[in-house]
Amino acid sequence: MKKANRLSVLLFSFTLLSLGVMAYLMYWNDTYLYAPVVIIGCLAYFFLSILYFILMAVWNTRKLHKHERKERIGVLIKYFAGLSAIHMLVSLLTSSSIDGYQLFTSFGLAAGIAFSDLIFQKRRSF
Repeated sequence: MKKANRLSVLLFSFTLLSLGVMAYLMYWNDTYLYAPVVIIGCLAYFFLSILYFILMAVWNTRKLHKHERKERIGVLIKYFAGLSAIHMLVSLLTSSSIDGYQLFTSFGLAAGIAFSDLIFQKRRSF
C-alpha cells in the first residue's frame, strides 16, 4: 500500500469541510450576517485546492515510467469515449441539445478516474 501525502489528505479533508460549511450557510442558516463572505472564502479555498490537486497529479505523472504513462492515457481515452457516448445517447433520448462544452464533464470524470491516485501518492516505489 502506498503512503499518502499528509498535506494532500489534509487539504482534501478541509475541502470537504469547507463545502459542508458553505452548504450549511447557503441552505439552512441564511440569516448569518457574514454568510456571503464565508461562502466566497470557502469557494476560493475550494478552487485553490482543486488547482493544487491538478498540479500534484501533473507533477506525479511526470515521474511515471513511459509504459505506465501510456497505459493511463489509454485509460483516459477509453473512459472519455465511453462517457461521451453515454452523454450523447442520453441527450438524444431526452431531446436536449448537444454542444461541445458539455464534453468537458466527460473529460474531467475520465481524467479523475485515470489519474486520481497520483494526487495522494507520497513516493514512487519501484
